[in-house]
Amino acid sequence: MIATSITLLNRTLQSDSIGVQEEVVTETEVPLLRVEDIYSNEFYEAEAQGHKPELRLRLSDLNYNGEPELIYRGTTYTVVRTQNPVLDEIVLVCERKIKNG
Repeated sequence: MIATSITLLNRTLQSDSIGVQEEVVTETEVPLLRVEDIYSNEFYEAEAQGHKPELRLRLSDLNYNGEPELIYRGTTYTVVRTQNPVLDEIVLVCERKIKNG
């Protein structure tokens, strides 16, 4: 079955009562309009900048607030680039997130 939603991830730093900062991850599940193919020219341009785009997702512009990461079908991706092909939709071009360490 194809996933009909994605989970957008936003990371922020919050201080506790004694000033120790801790990273807090906010997850927001949003509906997905469709999955699209990566264009060959887009792939080669991104690769020249050190990126490896693997995923192109289209969703409503109202559901996206600049989140840098997302989860799609159990895999975490980093948003490499966005574009607005039509007024009320946004396309997220993503690459698989590389784990630190």
